[in-house]
Amino acid sequence: MRDQGLAKAHATLRDAGHGCDDGAVDDWVEIATGLLVGHPAVKSVVFAGSRSRDTHEELSDWDFAVETSDFDTLARDLPTLVAPLNPLGRQWEPMGHFPVYQVLLSGPTKIEYLFLDRSQDPLPPRAPSRDTLPAINTHFWDWIWWITTKASIGRKDLVAEHLTQLHAQILRPMGINARPRSIDSAVEVFVARRNALETEFDVTVDRALEREVRQGIDRVLGDR
Repeated sequence: MRDQGLAKAHATLRDAGHGCDDGAVDDWVEIATGLLVGHPAVKSVVFAGSRSRDTHEELSDWDFAVETSDFDTLARDLPTLVAPLNPLGRQWEPMGHFPVYQVLLSGPTKIEYLFLDRSQDPLPPRAPSRDTLPAINTHFWDWIWWITTKASIGRKDLVAEHLTQLHAQILRPMGINARPRSIDSAVEVFVARRNALETEFDVTVDRALEREVRQGIDRVLGDR
């Protein structure tokens, strides 16, 4: 079984003590590619994005371009293939113009598998329900962490633009009418409304990704 999940993804990146410095690049590339390359539907997995070009920021994602002979079969199997990483969250990016499978890890760190030779229409906002609330939760924490990474490098333009999009795509469909003016206010209103919806739908959403992202926000933005 693909070297036992690449030795359980290098002992889940040395028990989550992984880093994103230059010395970790070979490990990340070996793991992220190695988890997929043995699958019969995978033609190639290539290190891509800003990290491959050495133009990345400290908190940039790890991107990998995937070519496949059978997208549907590989898409079905991806959750099992990346399970050795012990993901805190996984999702297909709902708003992209091509499929992107996102794997959210402790750090927070994100691996993205990009299927650049395929196209898709962005999905409409999800209406909250018992079935959709976990996916809404994952989407929110992934997106608010991405916004935080842009705030960390002073991109106030992107922060404002994406807080507006976040409101339209996630918060307003949940019943939150006012657009949040900051990352902190977005987190505050989302958590309050999600908690209320958990009670309404009698469902509990896992908090592991939330805890990791909130710790990351506090560490990156500090006394904001």
